[in-house]
Amino acid sequence: MPLMILAHPNFEQSIANRKIVEELKNSNIDLELRNIYQLNQNYNIDANSEQEELLRHDLIILQYPMYWFNMPAISKI
Repeated sequence: MPLMILAHPNFEQSIANRKIVEELKNSNIDLELRNIYQLNQNYNIDANSEQEELLRHDLIILQYPMYWFNMPAISKI
């Protein structure tokens, strides 16, 4: 099962990122979605838990705002 890691600080205001996630949810793809801003508020990240999640999946999709041309800080921790 693919894992999508959503790293958008203002996902509710996003147009493109919301559309991508919406289309994937409506498809017949069995996808697990992890919104790391919701799961790790105040950047309090359990690295071991996050690593275990990554290792459980064969395919990892990183979804974040494209206008930054880089990953958000929370994705780099």
